[in-house]
Amino acid sequence: MKKTIALGALVAAFLVNNANAGEYKFYTGGDYVNSTYNVSGIYPDNYDIANFVGGINFVDVASVELFLQHSLKEKESVGGITSHGKTYGYGADVYVNAYNLSEGAILGSVGYGRIYSKLKHGDKKEKDTANTLRLGVGGEWRVSDVWSLRSMFRYSIAKGDNFSNAKEFTMGARYYFNDGSY
Repeated sequence: MKKTIALGALVAAFLVNNANAGEYKFYTGGDYVNSTYNVSGIYPDNYDIANFVGGINFVDVASVELFLQHSLKEKESVGGITSHGKTYGYGADVYVNAYNLSEGAILGSVGYGRIYSKLKHGDKKEKDTANTLRLGVGGEWRVSDVWSLRSMFRYSIAKGDNFSNAKEFTMGARYYFNDGSY
């Protein structure tokens, strides 16, 4: 995963170095995420997550985005025993405009995430930490000069004790700080 972070930083540095003044915008936003983890059958595997983002967009090329996420506490009943779980994490994604449209773009993404989980089944408590490789595809629609809507499907490959992969569907909005450059 360290190689993935280094590669992402190298791509970001290349894009920043090749961007002329006025060819990038900073942005912030948030997403609703529905995530299904491949976990043991006694723990909850479907989570509703709030995702907060900040990034830099390079015009008609790519974006680099940092995220923080936190789930609601979820419950699952198996054999008369109720299990509880919640997840939280952080990471970075690189988005590439695979196809630009007049009002938006079709996006592809690759990224790194560090995901933490807290699980409880009866008296048994478990904590897990996993590195994830995040691969995604989706789209962004520009509503105005400063607002856009984004939707993505993402598949994450994780290496953790309690889960090994995740499927995510995200819907959210981005606010671009308009400096008048484009």
